[in-house]
Amino acid sequence: MSTSLRVPRRALGVRVRRVAGDLVIGIDADALELTDVAKLIYESADGLNRVADIVGIVAAAYDADPAEVSADVSEFLDDLVGRGVVEWVVEGPLG
Repeated sequence: MSTSLRVPRRALGVRVRRVAGDLVIGIDADALELTDVAKLIYESADGLNRVADIVGIVAAAYDADPAEVSADVSEFLDDLVGRGVVEWVVEGPLG
């Protein structure tokens, strides 16, 4: 499946707290603080938005070229998947 067609969603059971407008995610005995673009990517991983959609959301929010943010968004989502914070869902037929 193409990277841009993958659909991420926030994993259930992950401890998330909002602290001063940022998100703090509990991972085992550690915490991961998400600010700005990282928070936007995490919040956009709703099980409906494809990676390509999230790239568009980030590009629009930061007035950036989607081609310039695509690799960073994909890499960050892969990192969150590796930490068990986000998971990939199986995508149904498009359109």
